[in-house]
Amino acid sequence: MNETLDERLKYISRMLNELERKTSLEAIALVSKSGLRIACAASTVVDADLFSASAAALINIGEKTTRELGHGNLNDVILRGEDGFTIVTEVTPRTMLVASCKETHKLGYYMALLKNYTKRIAQILSMPTEDEEIIRASKELPVEERPTPPRIPAQLPEPKPPEPKLPEPKPVAVEPEERDEEEEALLEALRALEEE
Repeated sequence: MNETLDERLKYISRMLNELERKTSLEAIALVSKSGLRIACAASTVVDADLFSASAAALINIGEKTTRELGHGNLNDVILRGEDGFTIVTEVTPRTMLVASCKETHKLGYYMALLKNYTKRIAQILSMPTEDEEIIRASKELPVEERPTPPRIPAQLPEPKPPEPKLPEPKPVAVEPEERDEEEEALLEALRALEEE
């Protein structure tokens, strides 16, 4: 079910319309915890924006109260009057489902029914949209690593001038009479090196 978020919200609105039509629940809405209406039944006779803001205020007070008393996370808020009740129940950490009813004797039944709907709505909201699927798929594609081309310097270094070759020294011919033993040993070593 890769649909856009708008398509999902329309589907949720149809679900809420059907729930309202089949039961005596009224003013059913999916709202954010900040009080923005996300989806609602079309036959809602109350001001949906005011109703959403009121539900958000109830949730805010309920969360502070359960936190202060150490009761854990807030799941539901039930507001019961002489002629009816309002149930606010969590769908996701950022959304809640709100519904009212005038038949106070059916509170338990509608509480269970709304819990069932919150699970279905949470599943619908948690599925990735088409855009999210595309993004996820593109992240999973293997990326080919291309070899990095050799770095070409901006300016080629100037060639070094060739080192001048020095002429090889020529052995000085010395008369055999004038050579001493030390010079003779040096000359023999030079001759041996030249032969290698």
